[in-house]
Amino acid sequence: MASPLQIIKDRFGSKEALVDKVLPLLDRNEGETDTDFRERLLRVSNNKLLRLLEQEETLRRDFGTRAALADKLTLLSTGGLMDADLNKRLAQQSTGRLLGRYSVLARKNK
Repeated sequence: MASPLQIIKDRFGSKEALVDKVLPLLDRNEGETDTDFRERLLRVSNNKLLRLLEQEETLRRDFGTRAALADKLTLLSTGGLMDADLNKRLAQQSTGRLLGRYSVLARKNK
């Protein structure tokens, strides 16, 4: 099995290229500049960068936006009813947590 560094070199050429690909997909902290955000991502582990890219690609491919995923989760959790409070709480969670929760609920509701 290839290491995260080998995967990055094979697929993207360098960690900087991967960061440039992940950068527009992620939300920045309030008041954080593009250069500060890029520098922060360069300090993140290779494995985590690959995981973040995979999660964001899955989100955009299967749901479009985080809001759409939160809506889908709300409907699955409440049996088809829209609960504004639940939806608001879900929208504040991370993409990884939302995708994990969706996979559990989708299996449970089959």
